[in-house]
Amino acid sequence: MERSEVIDAISRGRIVAILRGDFAGREVEIASTLFDAGLTAVEVTLNSRGALDAIGKIADRLGAKMAVGAGTVLHFHEVERVAMSGGSFIVSPNRDLRVIEATRRHDLVSIPGCFTPSEVLEALDAGADAAKLFPASVLGPGFVRAMLSPLPDVRLIPTGGVTSSNAGDYIAAGAWAIGVGSELVGRDVLGPDGLELLSARARSFVVSVRSEGANESKP
Repeated sequence: MERSEVIDAISRGRIVAILRGDFAGREVEIASTLFDAGLTAVEVTLNSRGALDAIGKIADRLGAKMAVGAGTVLHFHEVERVAMSGGSFIVSPNRDLRVIEATRRHDLVSIPGCFTPSEVLEALDAGADAAKLFPASVLGPGFVRAMLSPLPDVRLIPTGGVTSSNAGDYIAAGAWAIGVGSELVGRDVLGPDGLELLSARARSFVVSVRSEGANESKP
């Protein structure tokens, strides 16, 4: 996907699913289940076993219709490895200007982690496409609404503690998308009924997001 297509994909689904941990080589199955449930973006964190290989396999299978990226990108030299693996966006828990610069140099979508208005603006000035608000559980939907009052065009992705019961609150507050990890993709996906459970949870998130005006995407 081109950068604009990645942004469009995230805008359509409004949910970035986060795969963190060892999923025993079943990442493609998991991503396919998420896509069938209505999700259009997935990230594999680099502190997961076989992360780059998983990103490559998911991108090969689903990259034409689903944004596939890397999370927990802490060092600028990791960006090139993600790009070579087929990843299309970079997510970090922190705001490292070198990572942002490397992401733009490789023409990937940049989503650094931020916590304050100053960090968000500094990230955007450095070339970031969106800001991951982390941890969202500490900030809450009210923070998103307050942040967007003076900065209405900023793409914010609350992440950390977002559940199907409060996902809609973040969207209603103006979040561009939400990031969801273990609340969606837990270890139970490896069980005998794991993919069915995953599908049900994913659809619950999709319903929550869409019920709160998910069609009103930011450009």
